[in-house]
Amino acid sequence: MNRKIFAGILLGLGLVALASCGRQDSSSTEGAAPADGPERNLIVTYRFTVRDVAAGAKEVAAWVPIPPSNTQQTMEEMHVESDLPYEVVSEPEYGNRFLRFDLSDAASRGAAEIPVTVTFRVNRQAQRAVAGSGRDEKLSEPVLARYLAPDHLVPIDGKIAEEAKRVAGDAGDSFAKARRLYDNIVATMKYDKSGTGWGRGDAVYACDVRAGNCTDFHSLFIGEARSLEIPARFVMGIPVPEDKAEGTIAGYHCWAEFYVDDYGWVPIDASEANKHPEKREALFAGLDENRVQFSIGRDIHLPGSKSEPVNYSIQPHVEVDGKVHPQVETSFSFKEEGEAAKTMGG
Repeated sequence: MNRKIFAGILLGLGLVALASCGRQDSSSTEGAAPADGPERNLIVTYRFTVRDVAAGAKEVAAWVPIPPSNTQQTMEEMHVESDLPYEVVSEPEYGNRFLRFDLSDAASRGAAEIPVTVTFRVNRQAQRAVAGSGRDEKLSEPVLARYLAPDHLVPIDGKIAEEAKRVAGDAGDSFAKARRLYDNIVATMKYDKSGTGWGRGDAVYACDVRAGNCTDFHSLFIGEARSLEIPARFVMGIPVPEDKAEGTIAGYHCWAEFYVDDYGWVPIDASEANKHPEKREALFAGLDENRVQFSIGRDIHLPGSKSEPVNYSIQPHVEVDGKVHPQVETSFSFKEEGEAAKTMGG
């Protein structure tokens, strides 16, 4: 595949086939809360540039997550603008999909910079979990087991379990327990990116310091939910400004989902609820349309990678001869399509 190839046919056929791979499936509708309400039709542009690859490097590769299609969003088209060869790959644990670029030839030619641009056309809908929606969509035992297990930075014992038990108290069912965990985290943590330690999704750090960004808020929620035998998972994406039809996106945003049989996967966004108290009710068991999902899970094994699993996946992961290469610059931008863009002056 080469320069400026639209991958609509690929996405319609090849990626659908990949959805059956693996134990987890981030793109399936299994257990997902139904979408309802406003939607946004977005063109998301993902640019990255690899710099400072040492002379003599033999194998250089980059992985970029692909937004999934599920009940909350549809990834309708993908456009890769690059002369670099690439392929679509899927990892089996969560079902995340990636573009894997082979940068080896460009590096061997001594390129000082290796730029790549990928454009995704995505429809994103607001959603609200509804009682009864999960009754016919049960998760398999292996899937549930994965979302009850600890991650590297998300333990489910010790102080995490102690706090969860105390906060949940006598709440009668998993939905009610999750609501108590959410309310406590929103009330007792502060969205704060000062100092060091934040941003890694370290549940113990969040429990101790009571501050951090979205990764920290939701890692604490996930660890506590799992300690109470409530399956929970980490969802990574990007925020989209709600009052603009186009522009740049400063960074990533993540949220969490917990699973109960009657509802399926139920979304929460505790960090946004902390920043915007007026949204506290709306962001439990519901999400707005102002975001795009890219991946699910933690400690993700990238297909074909020779390095350790990545903590989470949103930024491009680059390896040079099997070692992580951090000299990568990344930017995101978006543009609204359709009637919503017209009403915002787009």
